[in-house]
Amino acid sequence: MSGKNGMRIGKITQTAWQRSVRKQLHTGDNRTMFGPSPWETCSGLESETGGYVWADAHAAGDDERTGYYAVYHAAGELAARGVRAEGVSVHVMLLTQGSEEKLGGLAVGVDRACSELDMQVTAFQGEVTGAVRQTVVFASAAGTGKLPLSQKKRVQADCSVPKSLKKGDVHREIVQCGYAGLEGTLRILGESREDLEERFVSTFLDQAEALTGAMVRPEQLLNVFESDSMAVVRQIGSGGILAALWELSETAHTGFEIDMPQIALKQETVEICEFYRLNPYLMTSVGSYLILTSEAEAVVRVLEDAGVSAVRLGAARDQNARVIRNGEEIRYLDRPAPDELERWRAERLKQ
Repeated sequence: MSGKNGMRIGKITQTAWQRSVRKQLHTGDNRTMFGPSPWETCSGLESETGGYVWADAHAAGDDERTGYYAVYHAAGELAARGVRAEGVSVHVMLLTQGSEEKLGGLAVGVDRACSELDMQVTAFQGEVTGAVRQTVVFASAAGTGKLPLSQKKRVQADCSVPKSLKKGDVHREIVQCGYAGLEGTLRILGESREDLEERFVSTFLDQAEALTGAMVRPEQLLNVFESDSMAVVRQIGSGGILAALWELSETAHTGFEIDMPQIALKQETVEICEFYRLNPYLMTSVGSYLILTSEAEAVVRVLEDAGVSAVRLGAARDQNARVIRNGEEIRYLDRPAPDELERWRAERLKQ
């Protein structure tokens, strides 16, 4: 699905970024920790004490918990870099018919997320505008400190990884923690519970809402780097777990082979996605992560000790092929597709 300018719904593609963004970026600074790339979600500046790192994220929707998910998204991006978020700045864009009650509900969601994640709200601003069709919450989470070995400075706009992470050096496995499509499921439920009540009993929907507690907290994820300081971590964001697998493969310069049945899904996600004819493997799941590690057993153990569901999906391969096995069936991963939550929302806005 594309907009009037020919670009598809959702995050811009890798090709569009390389063609229309990279060529326009000419500034540089040797204090920069990470260079801009189609996959880089964090920014950072080095200092004598280590560095200052921040991550920007946003969430759109009619659910008052939209701000909650925006904060989790931003803090999770820092955690994937091995940095604990200490504070978050929030900016809300409300529709022209937006109310103070709606704004207050969004603030409650932001505060709840910060309370759960032991963060401080450093700024909160809002505006009413005709520029949006749904409420949009922007969150910028920040933290300080030294990065784990795997997160050290990469070559700007080249997405290079440290030599110790190059192909063939060690046996690396791909671990999933959290559940594919969970965040998208929760956001759909928050915006369309009345529709879902035509199909599902209230008890089922209440159980689904309680799955917010199954989202991986950044502090739980940070335990990974204690078991493997060279781990490479990717939050499952726009485009779902299949997009995250592609991005992980691109940033680590490796192929892989995984077993599709090993991907962790909640039954509530499966059933709600079936109701709307959505693919849960292509739906955002902030609060869930992919981990590329040479210490899979230790990583799984430390995550489980922290109360997180973790499973091995497969292993990295020296060849470029990105293989997904489903029993006897073999397929090769395509480039990331548009996110199913965004497709669902775009279709609803047409109605």
